[in-house]
Amino acid sequence: MTFAARTLAIWLTPAAWLALPALVLESGPDGLWIGLVLLVAPLLALAVAGGVAPPASTGDALFPVLALLLVVGILFWANLVLAGDVAAWLGAARWQGIAVAAGGAWILLVWRRSGRLVPVLLLVAGCGLVVPMLALAGGARMGPLAAWERVASLPAFRLPASSPWASPGRELRAGRGPGTLVFEEEHRVTAAGPAQLHVRAVDGARVTESDWDLRPGDSVTLRPGDELRWPPGARLRFEVGKTVPGAPSSGISWADGRRGDSSRRWGLLLTLCGGALALLGFGIAGRVTRREMAVTGAALIGVFAWGVVWAVYCALGSPDLFLGGVAIERLAWPPTLRGRPGVEGVVSALLPLAALASFLASSTALRARIGALDVTGDGEIGHDLGLWSAILGGAALASLWCSGRQGQAVGRGERGRAWSGSSPSPRSPWPGSGRMSRRAGRDCRWPIRPWWPRPRPRSCSGSPAARARARMGLDGQ
Repeated sequence: MTFAARTLAIWLTPAAWLALPALVLESGPDGLWIGLVLLVAPLLALAVAGGVAPPASTGDALFPVLALLLVVGILFWANLVLAGDVAAWLGAARWQGIAVAAGGAWILLVWRRSGRLVPVLLLVAGCGLVVPMLALAGGARMGPLAAWERVASLPAFRLPASSPWASPGRELRAGRGPGTLVFEEEHRVTAAGPAQLHVRAVDGARVTESDWDLRPGDSVTLRPGDELRWPPGARLRFEVGKTVPGAPSSGISWADGRRGDSSRRWGLLLTLCGGALALLGFGIAGRVTRREMAVTGAALIGVFAWGVVWAVYCALGSPDLFLGGVAIERLAWPPTLRGRPGVEGVVSALLPLAALASFLASSTALRARIGALDVTGDGEIGHDLGLWSAILGGAALASLWCSGRQGQAVGRGERGRAWSGSSPSPRSPWPGSGRMSRRAGRDCRWPIRPWWPRPRPRSCSGSPAARARARMGLDGQ
């Protein structure tokens, strides 16, 4: 049981097991293939590389330790980025989620016997995964297979009235993809706060682009085929009962998945098998017993089944997850489940706690894994307070810095475009969008917020003539 717990903690960090339902939502059956690869890769690594002892010489033992330290730092960074995204999704500040996750991992670092808590933390995480899934199944009143058939037969994924993007409106963060909403039917988008939107309207062979400076309560109507881009932090409200922008056209198209991706699948298989060999197979002392392999395989199958079932029930009860692309942090607390009163609201909050417990278990198991390769220092590298404090601190700062730089760059580009015209120019942050002044172009690339005052953005929400000129792409010409 201890061996299986450590293997799961090393291989399935929160960023990995939350990515499984996200990929099933995004790709349908193609996500099942990725889940199967996540299931098979660690078993193959344990079967092939079990019993290969680490090198005895100092020179040969140093390189794998340094390489795995780099990999562990990247894993810490990815999971801390996810912790910040989940905190922002729940309405808190990003740094609070990162601080809670990194601080908990550091506390376990100080306690030298924290390895004993790995099975307990994984048990807590498992309960936090299973209980919300059972609550969703009870609310849907159908089994997983029936839910899959229901989702696959949906004529369209429509925005429910319980969605936070229906009332009162909330910030829209782009998921995986280019960050563009493409509308398949006429849709009215209302600003719940100040927002600057970029609309690319397609009317036959004619393409016009316009910028809209909306005040709270202002709205813009988009037609089928129109594309919408928005700056970070924009709070928007969408129409109830309309097709969710960014969702598959129907349940049938979602269930069909993608075709002709055999090279991508084989590449993913080789990549994950190589990573499993490095994280799990190298340097294990002794052969893995059949019992340990069976327990590990059963646990991996359980995680795979949870990811698929969670994705199906979320697609059925919360189709607004597709809005703007599937974002992993939304699956930690699906939007239409957040406002439910009573027991269901409390149960749905267990998944973020499960992610935290899983990260704490993973951080402890990864440190023990590095310590097992330290044949010259008797495993003391796994308890080096200075080394691991530097790794955790660096990963936390990187997760904060990357998110802040990305949001500021996109936000400056959106503001710079709003006080420009509409003729095409390669300086524009959006392909084919409006012309920017030279000062605006420099501002979009400047890494620090400038001290000089900016000109006020031109508003497209004033007179009807100004609205018409912006819609036709004539403003600034």
